[in-house]
Amino acid sequence: MEEFIARLLDLQDCDRDIDRLKADLKSIPEERKIHRMDTEGHEAKFNLFKESMDAIKKKQKKLATDKTDNTARIAEYKSRLLTLKSNSEYTAMLKQIANTEKMNDQIDNMILEAMYEEDEASQELDRAVKERDRAVKRSKIREESLNEKLQELEAKLADIEIKRSSIAAKVEPRQLKVYDKARSSGHREIVTGIKHCSCGGCLTKIPPQKAGEIKGGKTYVCPLCGSYVVWTSDSSF
Repeated sequence: MEEFIARLLDLQDCDRDIDRLKADLKSIPEERKIHRMDTEGHEAKFNLFKESMDAIKKKQKKLATDKTDNTARIAEYKSRLLTLKSNSEYTAMLKQIANTEKMNDQIDNMILEAMYEEDEASQELDRAVKERDRAVKRSKIREESLNEKLQELEAKLADIEIKRSSIAAKVEPRQLKVYDKARSSGHREIVTGIKHCSCGGCLTKIPPQKAGEIKGGKTYVCPLCGSYVVWTSDSSF
């Protein structure tokens, strides 16, 4: 294997590691977003149940106020009975008292129903609180893990980029320019092995004579993709 090919292979290995690390780094914000959305979902569910509980309590408070007001009216109506002089007025007042007492009976039933609603809502709210707290705890642990992973990846990336710079400095400028241009165009297999008498990068067939020269240690430039085709441990005719 020619020396410049060996250096390009080392450079290519570094770039593969850099690509992998950058992909891992790119995935971290997405992971954070997923955990944030999960936590927000549980928080929204908790808020929904809390609003339901608040509405029930508000309803109970209004029912209690209505009953108190009705009870005061009944007392007032009864006191006015003593001042009424005609039978029609007296009968009308008794009817008013009966209607108000009936309203209180209905309010008592609604208060009882609201108590059952509160009990069910309380249980749902407790479950929502526990689910939310578990989600927050999971998110916090995962966030700490992601921060550690981020620092580790950034440190590895910095080390590999230093290594790459050192290797790139030993590559002839013209060859490095060709290599970098190929990578910038999206080509990742600049140096590849011959596979079944074909270019390992684009599978273009290589003439048998050229394949023999490659096995003998020479480098072949693929006319289609521009890869440097060499003999590797897993190469074959």
